[in-house]
Amino acid sequence: MLTHNQRRLVNYLLGSFERVVIEPLLDLRSININPVFLIGPPRSGTTVIYRWFVHYLKNKPAYISRLTDLYPESSYLLNLIGSKIYGNNLEIDSLHEYGQVKGFTSLAEGNRLWPWVFDSLDHSERIKTRHLFDRTDYNKSRSISPDVYNFLHRVLRKQCLLMKSELLINKSVHNTIRIVELKKLFPSAKFISIIRDGRSVTKSLMRARVDIQGDLNKWWGVRPSNWDVIHSLPPHLSCGKQWEGLLNDMEDQLSHISKTDYIFIRFEDFLTNPYEELEKIYDHLDLNFEFAIKNLTNLKTPKDYQDFFNDRELKELNEMIYKKLDQWNY
Repeated sequence: MLTHNQRRLVNYLLGSFERVVIEPLLDLRSININPVFLIGPPRSGTTVIYRWFVHYLKNKPAYISRLTDLYPESSYLLNLIGSKIYGNNLEIDSLHEYGQVKGFTSLAEGNRLWPWVFDSLDHSERIKTRHLFDRTDYNKSRSISPDVYNFLHRVLRKQCLLMKSELLINKSVHNTIRIVELKKLFPSAKFISIIRDGRSVTKSLMRARVDIQGDLNKWWGVRPSNWDVIHSLPPHLSCGKQWEGLLNDMEDQLSHISKTDYIFIRFEDFLTNPYEELEKIYDHLDLNFEFAIKNLTNLKTPKDYQDFFNDRELKELNEMIYKKLDQWNY
């Protein structure tokens, strides 16, 4: 695996070639981007819905692949070659782990794209490029400069052109704290907001801390606006308040855009009736797309959170986040 600095060099070299040789041959200005962003706290089921959304549509939307995520400046060339070698890995049963689907041409979260732009980084990030992709703090500066605007539009237009679709879908839990900014960048953007029982999310977040960070007490995932007062709590409480804080932040941002541009989907409802929930999304967001397959496969129901917590932990967690649980009928 390349280091961040090595990746930056490869991105620059290949990107320079693409910009000089390939981009003049592409009519990027003629492409209209209609993005749909799947958002929600980490471990809320966003990856499952993301993959089903793409897999079952008759007319496939464009998406950000892992190649684009890793080397955005040369996204057109690399994805063109990659699709010839690997094909497009859109199977819903292919392997994935903590939101990352395996395969270079498979669906990526796309959370690496934003910090590739130099003037979206704060001063310390510009010096310490090894932290280039550490963009999960709620209080980090995020600038919609002309460079940011042009970069993101150029990359996503190339994806739409290559994949022959003006509808682009992207899932990134990091975008949960960027909704207003994304709406400024892409005025036609729509949002699918995923809600899941906070106790199930807490269980999964705690497991991720151990699997990824190697330490149950070490923070993992997006930092909500209440991070300063919750990060030092016991793991079952800090993860529960992380879920609650991100939902509050998401709801607050969505209140600033039109209700026709977003929809809330409960993950548990999706597990029970995926076809009906997908139709609800298409109808509300006026996407006008058809299913390629109506015989949907079964979804696995995760193990119950009650088998994970002891009685004291579950009692404390329920008392800590009960208002949010009640709001969403859990």
